[in-house]
Amino acid sequence: MLTRQIVAITLFGLLILPLCAPVAAEWEEDTWLTTIIGPERLGMGDEFGCHGMSGSETSVYELEISECRDYLTKRINASKWGGNPISLGVDSDRLNEIDSEAITAAGFAVVDQQITPFNSEINILSYNGGSLEKDRQTVDHFQALIEDGETLINFYWHARDHDVIVRPNSELVSSIESTTAWFTTWGEHASYQATKSEFSLDNSSSDSWLVSFESDSQSSNDVFWDVPITNKFSNINSDVVSVIYGDISLEELEIDSPHLQTGWRQENNSLILTLMPGQQVRINFDTSANNDSTQQTCERFNCHIVAITVAGIHTDDLFDWSRRWDNTPMRFTWLVEPREISQYSWILPALAVIVALSAPVAIIWLVKNDRRVQQAVAVLDTLDNLKFEEE
Repeated sequence: MLTRQIVAITLFGLLILPLCAPVAAEWEEDTWLTTIIGPERLGMGDEFGCHGMSGSETSVYELEISECRDYLTKRINASKWGGNPISLGVDSDRLNEIDSEAITAAGFAVVDQQITPFNSEINILSYNGGSLEKDRQTVDHFQALIEDGETLINFYWHARDHDVIVRPNSELVSSIESTTAWFTTWGEHASYQATKSEFSLDNSSSDSWLVSFESDSQSSNDVFWDVPITNKFSNINSDVVSVIYGDISLEELEIDSPHLQTGWRQENNSLILTLMPGQQVRINFDTSANNDSTQQTCERFNCHIVAITVAGIHTDDLFDWSRRWDNTPMRFTWLVEPREISQYSWILPALAVIVALSAPVAIIWLVKNDRRVQQAVAVLDTLDNLKFEEE
C-alpha cells in the first residue's frame, strides 16, 4: 500500500511541476503598427509614443525606455511632423526608478508624471480631463474646465482592463467633439510651444506683403519637431485676396479648423496666418494694406482658446485601442507598450515527455505488482484450506 502512495505522489509531482517551472517573459509583436491601422492613424495626425516594455528582461527602467523607443522607431514614425518619439507615459509606481536626465537622454520631452529631479526641458502633462471611460468622468467636469479657462485639456483612454472591454462615455465624447478647439497630440502641442515665434515681414509693397518664417527658437536638446505656427496680424485695413506659396495658393482655413496645418483666414480686420518654419508666402490685398499693422504669436494653432489631447495609455493592440475612433476629430497620442506573453522554457517539453513515459510504465508496474500480490494471497489461501482439511 505504501508503494502505491509513493508512486501516486511521484506522478502528481511530475504533473504539477510544469506549472511551477520558471518562465521566460517576452513581448508580442503588434503588427497593426506597421500595417493598415498604424499608417492610417499617422496620416490622420495621431502620434506614437512609449509607455514601457512589458516582459523586458532588464531591471533598469532607463534601458526599458530605450528598448521601447527602439521597438517603436523600427516600425513607425512618431508623427507626420517627425520620426523620433518624444512622448512618454510613466507609471506612478515606478517614479523612483527613473529621473528626468534619463528621460532627456533617451530623447523624450513630454511625460505624464512629475519626475525628480525636475528638468525644465521636459513638458509635464496632467490628465486633468480624466478618462473617456463610461462612468468615470462627467460632461459637467469637462465644461467646468472650459469655463475655468484651461488652455490644455488632456484625457486618457484605455481600451481593455485585463480581459474586460472598456466602453467610452458617449455623452462626454459628444461634448468634446462638438467643442471648437485645437485637437492635437502631446508632441505636436509641445513642439508648437517650443517653435512659436514671430514672422519676418516685408511690407514695402502697397498691395502685397512678403512674409517669412525663420524659426530659431527650438530648445537646446533639439528633440522637438518643426510644426506650423500661427501668427495674427491686426489692423491690416484691407481684405486678403490670396496667400501664395511658390506657385500654390495656401489653403483658406475656417474659424473652427481643428487640426494643425498651414493656411490662413481673415477675421474682421485681422489676418491669421499659419506657416511652417522656412516657409515664405506673398499676401495679396484688394487695396493698400496698413503698414503699421501689429503682429502677435498665437498660443495655439488657428488662435484657438483651448487645445484638447487624448493619450491611449498602455497601447498593446492598436486595433483594439483605435477601432472606436475612426470618425472623431480628436487626435490620439498612442503610448505603445508591447503585450507581454509567457513562454515556458525547454524544461516543459522534457517534463511532458517524462510524464508521458512514466505514466504507462507506472501503471504496468502497478498491475504486475497487483498480480503478484494476488497470486501470493491465492497461495496463502490454498495453504490455509489444506491446513483446515488436515485438521
